[in-house]
Amino acid sequence: MPLTAAKCAKPRQPDELRTKPEDPRTVLLGQLAEGMRAALAAGDVEAARIAHETIGRLLGALGADAAGVIDLAAERSRRGG
Repeated sequence: MPLTAAKCAKPRQPDELRTKPEDPRTVLLGQLAEGMRAALAAGDVEAARIAHETIGRLLGALGADAAGVIDLAAERSRRGG
């Protein structure tokens, strides 16, 4: 059976998740949430409590909207190193 144009794959636009690096805080929050879920499923309430507390601290931290990014080379130069 010959392939028709309708069965061919359509060209895709660049996947934004692959072209734009994800915010490290967002990644960490997702990992902590998954770890908390797994800890609760395993019955480890203490580990779940710690993950929950850490999530709260990350969300409540100053600058949680945009974590500060520094230029390491400039900072080393400024410090004389």
